[in-house]
Amino acid sequence: MKSISLLNISFSYLGGDDLFTDLSYSFSADKKVAIIGDNGVGKTTLLKIICGDILPDSGRVIRNATCELLNQINTDSTRSGGQSQQQALGRAFDSDADILLLDEPTNNLDATARQDFFKKLFSYHGGAVIVSHDRELLNQMDMLLELHNGKLFVFGGNYDFYVDQKRQMQDSIKSKYTDAQKEISRLNATITNAQNTRQHHEAKQQKDKNNKSAGSKIAVNALKGKSQETEAKRRKLIQTKLNRQLERSVELSAQLRNDTIKIPLSNIKVYDKEIIRLENVCFSYGKRSVLSDFSFTMRTGERVRIIGNNGAGKTTLLKLISGVLQPTEGNLKTSGKIAYLNQDLSLLNPDKSVVANISDYAGILLHEAHIIAANFGFRGSASGKKVSDLSGGELLKATLAAVIGSKYKPDLLILDEPTNNLDIKSTLILEDALNQYRGAILIVSHDEAFINNLNIDSVISL
Repeated sequence: MKSISLLNISFSYLGGDDLFTDLSYSFSADKKVAIIGDNGVGKTTLLKIICGDILPDSGRVIRNATCELLNQINTDSTRSGGQSQQQALGRAFDSDADILLLDEPTNNLDATARQDFFKKLFSYHGGAVIVSHDRELLNQMDMLLELHNGKLFVFGGNYDFYVDQKRQMQDSIKSKYTDAQKEISRLNATITNAQNTRQHHEAKQQKDKNNKSAGSKIAVNALKGKSQETEAKRRKLIQTKLNRQLERSVELSAQLRNDTIKIPLSNIKVYDKEIIRLENVCFSYGKRSVLSDFSFTMRTGERVRIIGNNGAGKTTLLKLISGVLQPTEGNLKTSGKIAYLNQDLSLLNPDKSVVANISDYAGILLHEAHIIAANFGFRGSASGKKVSDLSGGELLKATLAAVIGSKYKPDLLILDEPTNNLDIKSTLILEDALNQYRGAILIVSHDEAFINNLNIDSVISL
């Protein structure tokens, strides 16, 4: 069987921590497998090592198969992201390689293009190694590999199987953590009881010593010495057990995933009103017409999805409503506060702290911003972390905290492909946040699993 094998490879970027340490796995030409993991763990780097674009620091890569790498696509001004992605995918399938290496292949693809991609992928004669957060795609894989702490963990099934296995693993860790906490409490109680008993015995021995003759006092001292020696050994043994349980508790706690966020419900009354009205709106880029006589209304609290083929004008419509663009013809009216969550999450000031950004954006005092930061997982010193130093998932949570964390929430939240650059964990955090948010949502997204969890009220087709 044709394959590409990684044998004990290690890799780190100059001056950085190791991405991989002694990683081994064999990718065969008869399997469609996906690599998942948090942003920054090295998934894209691993694909480049597999294809030979990057050499490992140590270990070997044995290639008994041809491969073709599809990198993440950077869009240009002449084509939409979906159009660029389709062209790149076409070149990959035409390569006739034994193993395709695809990095986020469904990003920006519309519904028609997605189905065309699925059809081509699963009829392709060779294997595929896919880095993706697309749960619809992941559910059609032969196998999932999770990249975590420089190692590949194998889950022999699709995404639903993976979720079930991870849930069982988390339940087991929770149970072990609870047992460790109980044992810590028991050992601490044992130490306290032993200290109280020792103090009582020492007081009694001192009293007996004062009431005895000199010879008896020598015997009492000898007995006391032996008792203290035995007690010291017992205390040391208990303390060793306690230290072991404390270390175990810390390790288990680090394995527990707690990414929940809390958005307090606002007590500000929300009135049912029209927040968007477009009447016969037209827009053109030069001579190219994108929207023609388009009319649309939206009310408080509604959740509306915009769909359409690549290049149909979805992003243009969002820019018109948010005020970035102005209509060529027609009338456009908006009411209330509008927030736009763009794909690169560039809303916050990178040179300021998380809590300062929340304070600035929401127009609230710092002590109120600290409460909001804590609700989104930024507790203690973490709230003072500079935005430029945040990971992708942290940046998402900080942005959500600023936009919808305070009582002054926007009336309308506009999102354009919000999950494109998010790992699965961050996507789930976003889902949770949006389902706690009670304002109106206008969204463009090709992520069907994500959309299905948002309780969309209506769909506008362009």
